[in-house]
Amino acid sequence: MKIAIVLKEDLGIGFAANAAACITSGLFHQEKDLLGEQIEGNDLSFISITKIPLMIFKQNSKPWDELLKRAKRSKLKYMLFTKEAQSTTDYAEYIDRVANKRLEDVVPLGIGVLGEDSLVNRFSGDLPLLK
Repeated sequence: MKIAIVLKEDLGIGFAANAAACITSGLFHQEKDLLGEQIEGNDLSFISITKIPLMIFKQNSKPWDELLKRAKRSKLKYMLFTKEAQSTTDYAEYIDRVANKRLEDVVPLGIGVLGEDSLVNRFSGDLPLLK
């Protein structure tokens, strides 16, 4: 298992970090086997982190509809993250902004996929790493 996240290239570092965090939290929803256990240190605890690779890529002029089709075609678990999500702190407002919308009706900022290594590699193989 592996995760690939693709982000819009012109996001500032803070917006990119926020998008990646939100996408990751969505992909890990109901995926408890992908997280390690809590580790006890000396007077502190280290919470569980992912046990699988997580790569972040640049969109690199690939249209969002093409990336979404790739994810669906490979039957990958995917999470599309939009400006409508990033520009609100109220989940009910987010629901109102995206409910019953098509891809053309929202402003994508990133997409994340979760699946078998070979399928995720095929999804992201022609995208450059975000550095």
